[in-house]
Amino acid sequence: MIDLFDLSGKPVKKEEYAGKAALCLKSGPALYAGMIGLDGRPQVRPAAFAFEQGGALYFLTLKSCRMYAELSKTPYVQFCMIDAESQLTFRLSGKVCFTEDVDLIERAAASCPQMLKKAGNDRKMLIAFFLLGAEMIIETEDDEKQYRLPDPGGVLIGITVKKKTELRDRIARIIERREAEPPAIGAEALCLYDGALFVFAEAAKALWPRMDIRPLERSAAFETYDEREKYTARAASIIGNAVIDKPEDLTYLLDPEKWAGEFLWTFNRESREAEDRQ
Repeated sequence: MIDLFDLSGKPVKKEEYAGKAALCLKSGPALYAGMIGLDGRPQVRPAAFAFEQGGALYFLTLKSCRMYAELSKTPYVQFCMIDAESQLTFRLSGKVCFTEDVDLIERAAASCPQMLKKAGNDRKMLIAFFLLGAEMIIETEDDEKQYRLPDPGGVLIGITVKKKTELRDRIARIIERREAEPPAIGAEALCLYDGALFVFAEAAKALWPRMDIRPLERSAAFETYDEREKYTARAASIIGNAVIDKPEDLTYLLDPEKWAGEFLWTFNRESREAEDRQ
């Protein structure tokens, strides 16, 4: 593995970061991923990089493996690889967004045949993911460079709610509870939480047209429609491509404390980017 960012001796444009990172991931030795396990302890596992498209770095895993369960619960990861000969270290971290897009998974399976073999050639057992808020560090014996990758454009970000009565009823109860008693989180975090509620409410409304989401429209913290659109879009990008098929998924994804943490993470990241621009 070589430092592709220094190869030409010319500055690398920000929009080229993902492509350069993909070359590092493809040309390097074994790739490992660090994450938080289901028991709350750190875990490190081998990882499979698939390809880069539109600024998104896609990885592939199995729905049946612990890595998928762990990243579904705590969707943050750091990848690492070390080249023994050059002593160059490559690290990449970010927030995980899953996707079940058929075309993407087909391409990822072609790039990672060993994962398809582990799945027993059943593509339905595969799931791909990409990163938001990605940061990359390339470290040599004498230097360390950090790069913040732009969030990918044109990727499918949305949710799929299975048409089940218990999911409809759980969403309705969450909306009613929001109107009755607002969660005790900060004002801007509350806007982000309400944005997440609208993501799920609109998905539910598409499945069950008679669902009443007016309690949410009355109680939401937004002062204008534009503010509602802003926070709903931001929440959708954080949720990623979630597939909701049991009430527990809603309990986790619509936990107010989770959204307070997401707001803090986003705020800190935007503050760092503002400092970099100065």
